[in-house]
Amino acid sequence: MQKIVSATASSSSSPPRSSTNISIDGRRHTRLKETQFNYRYGQKLHSFEPEKAPYPISYDKDILELEHLDGQLVKYLRQGSVSFLNFHEAERPQRCLDLGCGTGAWVIEAAKEWRTTEFIGFDLVNVQLKALDPSLEERIQWVYGNFLTTRLPFEDDEFDHIHIQSIALGVPENKWDVLFDEICRVLCPGGSVEMVEDDIIFPSLPRWFTAPMRAKPRRSASVHLPEGSVRGSISTSLLESPPSIPNHDHALLESLYKAVFEHRFINMKPSAVLPSYFSTYFRQVTLGPVLSFFMPPLPPLQPLSPRMATAYAIEPLGLDAERRSVANTAPPSSSPTRPISVSFSSAMSKESSSSTSESSLGFRERSHSSPLKPSEALSSIAVSDTDDHSEDIPSPTPRGLYALEANGLADKTAPRLPFVAVERLDSLTERSLAMHLYRAYNYVLGCQDALWEELKDRLRNRREELEPFGWEDEEEFEEVHNRKKFERLLERYRSDMQSRVSFWCSLRDLGWPQPAREPLSKAELIEEERMHEAMLESRRTASFEDQQMPCRSIRVLVGFKP
Repeated sequence: MQKIVSATASSSSSPPRSSTNISIDGRRHTRLKETQFNYRYGQKLHSFEPEKAPYPISYDKDILELEHLDGQLVKYLRQGSVSFLNFHEAERPQRCLDLGCGTGAWVIEAAKEWRTTEFIGFDLVNVQLKALDPSLEERIQWVYGNFLTTRLPFEDDEFDHIHIQSIALGVPENKWDVLFDEICRVLCPGGSVEMVEDDIIFPSLPRWFTAPMRAKPRRSASVHLPEGSVRGSISTSLLESPPSIPNHDHALLESLYKAVFEHRFINMKPSAVLPSYFSTYFRQVTLGPVLSFFMPPLPPLQPLSPRMATAYAIEPLGLDAERRSVANTAPPSSSPTRPISVSFSSAMSKESSSSTSESSLGFRERSHSSPLKPSEALSSIAVSDTDDHSEDIPSPTPRGLYALEANGLADKTAPRLPFVAVERLDSLTERSLAMHLYRAYNYVLGCQDALWEELKDRLRNRREELEPFGWEDEEEFEEVHNRKKFERLLERYRSDMQSRVSFWCSLRDLGWPQPAREPLSKAELIEEERMHEAMLESRRTASFEDQQMPCRSIRVLVGFKP
């Protein structure tokens, strides 16, 4: 919904919303409502009641920075422009409103592009940088208010262009009508409005991807009885699960995430809701198709760590001088050494790998070779140096990066995005999909407080809804125990998504060398090799459909006031 903004000025036309605090010296100090925040479990949240401002995402730095990713995507697709409309020099807006302006990043970039336009950024709260270039600051004003509970504090027909982006996360479905009434009121006749909204998606990972990362081989629990019978034999696959178990490891978080928006009456597919409003309130409407980006390609497995160098063995006292001489003059190749350096220097990494024995070169050499194309990810995965007969992973089916959907149905004949050159969309790389997945899962993590409140409500009133997810709580330590379990769920989700995004793969493609890894003990190396084998085996079962799941769906709408 309304995200954060920076304040360089405030509007005198908006009614002051303040609270009074008494300091240690007994004096009263007034604080504006938009400057107040609640801090819970390390997250920074707005201080409005959910009924008045249902936006559930935190205002932490890592969440706010996601807005810049959105801006960079638009500028790339539009070849440097911040708008999906083509304004000629003489037709550029004179007065522009950014509704739900967030950090104000779009306003600042637009002010650089449209050098004569005056901008007003409107948002719920104020958390921003105070310093702007004087040439920009004199044309930018920040205004605060809640467009869900009060009218916009602007005159009729005041703006000739309105920009709206990413407010659907906090607008209940029964508020869109009132909001579009206000947008139409403050927009002058012939004025334009552009809206860019994402569907609310919970990105999930199939169990074949997550199971090998934490499931350890179980010792046989069977007991062989004297008569020859066997009791308690267990033989289940890591990748198979009973029908009663959810189809992925983060099903509980997904259920909570969807419930957060359902209980706020927020439609999770604004791309399907907004076109009808645009067609009602505006003319010359252009509805872009839903642009869905798929999950990024599976990255190759990272190379194994070297084995830790063992201490020199104490030889028997009776060893003669000749044997000592032979041992000390043995060629280096007969006693391979493992690199211990943790330097990020490519020169040192190459030097270390060159002294490695041929049997273990398969993993480390992969990190210093020329970068692989993402489309070769599956077919080029290194196999364990302990298994010379491992079968290669089948080559992946050629896949696209995105899909265009019209009217909610996939349509191969649907026109391309009317606002974007085909070449720009097709020139995106496969690794760019990692950005969209990163954005999607961080919005889930930014909803942590609302997820926790939803979980507590189920624990108090609807415990039966938690049973399918295997949740068990202890009455004696309910609050503390459940909070720790919830935080473990979030951390596991974060860790799994980081493995799927694999930013190390993107850095490698940019020319960064794979850093040398810390040596492992024999036991640690065996465990890591086991995980490698399990991952290789699981990827052989990967389906094409799992990798074609969208991690982001976005839609652009443009219209004009009659």
